[in-house]
Amino acid sequence: METRAILRYSGIPANKMRQVAQLVRGKDVDVALHSLQFVLRAAALPMRKLIQSAAANAREKANADERRLDTDRLYVKSVAVDEGPTVKRWRPRAQGRAFRIRKRTCHVTLILDEYEEFVAPAEKAPKSAPKAKAETPAKSERKSKSKSKSSKSAKASKAAAAAS
Repeated sequence: METRAILRYSGIPANKMRQVAQLVRGKDVDVALHSLQFVLRAAALPMRKLIQSAAANAREKANADERRLDTDRLYVKSVAVDEGPTVKRWRPRAQGRAFRIRKRTCHVTLILDEYEEFVAPAEKAPKSAPKAKAETPAKSERKSKSKSKSSKSAKASKAAAAAS
């Protein structure tokens, strides 16, 4: 059962929120919440609240469908961080100039899903065994020739050293 939660107009820039989103993508909900608890970035708190909101949405959706939800089976299926509108402000600078300040925002869409039921390996279709690669005769001949040349040169250098 797929559930989603959306955070809109967050006051954190999209590139900073994406760094935190990368930490939780594909993890269990409990593991993601626990790891976000120790992240020192400002984007960690909104992301944590968003995951908690999505988990609450999953519980409510399960209650509405009158089915049991195992919260241990929830994981973060995807996190999409998109840019929101940029609020433009002005800061006074020297000699009557103005300096533009861009306050960027972002929209975050988080999707939670449940792990599929475990399928025993015996129930799966057997895969064919991979075929072993046979060495071509040309390669084996090249290897033997290179070995014989190196052994001949080693013998010649030993003979020269013994002669002197």
